Amino acid sequence: MRTTIAAMVGLLVLTLFVGYARCEGVQSTYPELNPHPSAEPYAVVLQVGEIFKVCMSGEVICPVSVPICDDLKVVDVVDTPEGLGFKGISPGITLCSVQSGNGARRIFRITVQ
Repeated sequence: MRTTIAAMVGLLVLTLFVGYARCEGVQSTYPELNPHPSAEPYAVVLQVGEIFKVCMSGEVICPVSVPICDDLKVVDVVDTPEGLGFKGISPGITLCSVQSGNGARRIFRITVQ
């Protein structure tokens, strides 16, 4: 009985490691499937009045939701026909993030000139 249980646990552990290794390979080949996007903020440079369209950037899986910006005096969150966007309001730098369609958050460092 103990041998059977030990074999089943060993098989389960082996299956988990093989599945994890396969997922790592998929993520490096297909970065858009990576549930852990880059921890570094994606740099965006805007002019006052210009709009950065988040879904058009290719940095997130759309639709996106729950936008958060540190300084709404620098950028404003706007709706566009292509989805959510960040509009440059006044010169400065701020961090903004959105929740991607796969549940991960993507951070943007937005510089408005």
